Amino acid sequence: MRSKKEIDEVKRITRREFIGESTKAAAAATALVAGLGPLVEKKAPIQKRVSPNDKIHVALIGCGGMGKTNLSDFLRIKEVECLAIADVDDQHLDEGLKIVQDTRSKKAEGYKDFRKIIERKDVQAIIVSTPDHWHALPTIYACQAGKDVYVEKPLATTIEEGRAMVHAARKYNRIVQVGTQQRSAKHFSDAVDFVQSGRLGKIRMVRAWAYLDWKGNIGNPADEPPPPYVDYDLWLGPAPLRPFNACRFHHNFRWFWDYSGGLMTDWGAHMVDVAMWAMKEDPLGAMAIGGKYGFPDDIRETPDTQQSVVEFPSFSLAWEHM
Repeated sequence: MRSKKEIDEVKRITRREFIGESTKAAAAATALVAGLGPLVEKKAPIQKRVSPNDKIHVALIGCGGMGKTNLSDFLRIKEVECLAIADVDDQHLDEGLKIVQDTRSKKAEGYKDFRKIIERKDVQAIIVSTPDHWHALPTIYACQAGKDVYVEKPLATTIEEGRAMVHAARKYNRIVQVGTQQRSAKHFSDAVDFVQSGRLGKIRMVRAWAYLDWKGNIGNPADEPPPPYVDYDLWLGPAPLRPFNACRFHHNFRWFWDYSGGLMTDWGAHMVDVAMWAMKEDPLGAMAIGGKYGFPDDIRETPDTQQSVVEFPSFSLAWEHM
């Protein structure tokens, strides 16, 4: 989110290196999910003796699937200590605390309300692995509290939220990194280098896609009371108040406009980013068509089939998913 010049001006070298190493570690998880194979051959051994001055004290907000993956990857860096975890789901929270205990033989503090973590003076950096609609506020609050942030992609659910996050990072002089882990994958960087070498000639059109029709129908269950171990009101947070439904919760939040943007902001955030990285241009405008053509009767709201066209100064980009 900052220019290279701005980052170079930050004198906290260990923090900067921490952010860079965290991305390399998280990249392995993304590659495995995508079926691309591991990006690292083996886990780096955790050394027992690290100077207290070299320790990075982090905390995790959101300990679902990606949260646990991020936590495990961060703890592979010997300088990292996780002091606290926050999650509205007691089961997810217990799983995260167990990861810390098993990895470091130390106990992290658990909270339901992430604001308790923001208040802690001993936490230097925050990992935000919440559903998308909860990316903006924890990131902004962390910046205001003087903490650096690793926040999962997509950055936010709206342009306004994204600009507010950028403003907070710059105003409070914080390092904020977004989880576009594919930028740490060698095969992607090699492809980008090849495109930028000019050996493909003049590029007028770029295509990116994700075919996840194997995910199938998510169903259409009735609303029900939230589980007793979940603070559902806090999970909703800035989103509109709605009755609890298991198919709108946890992993499936991606398919509802209140919380995310479907596959476009899920895998599209990754693949369109790689295309923009290679082409080095910012978009001028976009349009999209699509709908629920594959599974018209299930509860999801976002398109299961979509085509988008993005206009750039010297080329057009076509995205499609199904």
